[in-house]
Amino acid sequence: MLSSIKAKIIIFYMGVFFLALSTLGAVLYFSIGKIVYDSVDASLLSRARALSVLINDNISESGSRASFDFSEDITREYGLNAGVFFQIRLPDGTIVKKSNSLGGSELPADSEGGGAVFETAFLNGVPVRLINYRMAVEYATGAGKGHVAGGRRAGLIVQCAEEIRGQLKLLRSYRIILVGSIVFIMFASASGGLLIAGKALAPVKDISDTVSRISEANLSERIKTEGIPGELAALASSFNRTFDSLDMLFRRQKQFAADASHELKVPLSVILSHSEIMLRRERTSAEYREAFKAVMEAAKMMSETVSKLLASARLSGERTELRLEDINPADLVCEAAGLLGPVAGRAGIRINGPERVAGRIRGDRAMLMELFFNLLDNSIKYNVSGGTVDISVRNETDFVVTEIKDTGIGIPENDLGRVFDRFYRVDKSRSRDTGGAGLGLSICDLIVKLHGGRIDIKSAPGSGTAVSVYLKRAPDDAEA
Repeated sequence: MLSSIKAKIIIFYMGVFFLALSTLGAVLYFSIGKIVYDSVDASLLSRARALSVLINDNISESGSRASFDFSEDITREYGLNAGVFFQIRLPDGTIVKKSNSLGGSELPADSEGGGAVFETAFLNGVPVRLINYRMAVEYATGAGKGHVAGGRRAGLIVQCAEEIRGQLKLLRSYRIILVGSIVFIMFASASGGLLIAGKALAPVKDISDTVSRISEANLSERIKTEGIPGELAALASSFNRTFDSLDMLFRRQKQFAADASHELKVPLSVILSHSEIMLRRERTSAEYREAFKAVMEAAKMMSETVSKLLASARLSGERTELRLEDINPADLVCEAAGLLGPVAGRAGIRINGPERVAGRIRGDRAMLMELFFNLLDNSIKYNVSGGTVDISVRNETDFVVTEIKDTGIGIPENDLGRVFDRFYRVDKSRSRDTGGAGLGLSICDLIVKLHGGRIDIKSAPGSGTAVSVYLKRAPDDAEA
């Protein structure tokens, strides 16, 4: 559960949200607490300072102890009200005056330090805010007030306090409301986050469900890209393109298997039928010779088909190795034309070789020889009696272009896009007579692609065919 994307999103979202809300709540809580305490402290400091002024105005010396004579109005104003207290101590802790509101109780002794010190204490279990205000007074023996002659300096501690039950209750209520609000907001946010995450990840589930339904038997189904976010739409499109490629590969594989079976079925049928006929009864030497001849031709046809299938499979492999060397395409195509010269002569076809061109390429000589041999062989097979095959080689900016043009039967426009498919033949009956299996051009296409080039074919019925092979020029040759 916690490993799901939705759970991780919610946990991260809630963690960040909780941290933000907690920080904000703590800042607000302590800010309000400071405001409340500052308000009480300001009131206590004002009382303490007022009392210190009254003490300085009313102090007198009587024997060995100081006496403080406050009027009833002053006593009532600074300590008679319940919840408001004051108390005056000597440095040794002796209480010399306290408010009537304290009764038999007394405020706790002050903490160490000078000036005004604020603290929160408890008086009979009731929380109070307390100020310890240190002051200095001067008095003299046998002299008037304010005279220093023969006198000494004494420190007094004025303590003022005020109940803060109401303020603490306010802060406690605010804390409860704050915590409750955070919990409620977190719960509401979690619910909203689950809803948003569910809606955001719904397309992912749809994509997953669609992908799980697609199999070899159902490669036609595709992921719908309408109405999903752009990021997921790109992912869905990538899946669809992959399935398109797989669908095409599976179709080609099935077609390849069917075509291969068909191509091998004919020579196998010839071999089996002649063998069966010869075994029915004794035959003459001439009959056996004819039968063996037919069997041998069928075996040659089957051997050629298997060889081309193996070559096609080898060239289609991911790790096809090329033995690269500098090659002049004009020399190579002339060599292939020379090998096919006797075949062209028997068919009444004239081959016009190319002029010498200096352009060079980097390629595998054996593969390129097979390429030009197959192209010239097709130009001879599908030509007309007395026709010609014209070969030309020219240099372009990045390519050396070899063109092989014949005066043959041509290719219909509807078939031009499929001539590189395995086992595809434009005229199946004519191809059978010439011994073609429909693998030659597919092998040529694979060889050219392995060399980083391309093949263009232009043709029309009755007007012949022109095949242009574009092979990349060698780097040093291109720079020259």
